[in-house]
Amino acid sequence: MICIKCGGTIIDGCCTKCGYLTNGNKVEDKKSDRNYELKLYNKDFNKISMNKNLLLVTILGPLYFSYMGHFFLGTILVLFDYFYITYSLKFFSIFNMLTMGIFSNTLQIFFIILINRLFYIIFSNSICLSIDKCRIKRLKNKYKDDYIEKLKTHQQHKSYLILTILLYVIVLSIIVIIKRINNGL
Repeated sequence: MICIKCGGTIIDGCCTKCGYLTNGNKVEDKKSDRNYELKLYNKDFNKISMNKNLLLVTILGPLYFSYMGHFFLGTILVLFDYFYITYSLKFFSIFNMLTMGIFSNTLQIFFIILINRLFYIIFSNSICLSIDKCRIKRLKNKYKDDYIEKLKTHQQHKSYLILTILLYVIVLSIIVIIKRINNGL
């Protein structure tokens, strides 16, 4: 028999593809869903797991981690990103001298930012989900009986994005001041 809902095969009154029962019910068990806890903890789980937030990741880059509530990682990656772009530009200036100026500065900057954003597009969502899994394990150990309630009431702090930007501006200002002092203003 063929399922009227999805076209799958029905065996013993149950569709093997979608779980549709011939009596109209659907087989579903939230506890058997292996991502049940992640869905409770992270309200944007469906977008993240299906990579439907690529535009947001592309625009924010390392700030995406702070936006997702991972302040420490977002802060570290913003600083790493600054040094990566700075030293990549120095590397490309040496490379440009060796190739006798074939690549323009605009093309170099575009290439550096493209590689940078591709890294974040590929890895950021899986890193966020891995960190969330670790946090869930920690909540399970800390609140053995009522950790499900803690997962349901968890809210991501989107304000970490603003804090990371402020911290980045402060650190960048300190670096500029130190460089200007060393160069004699």
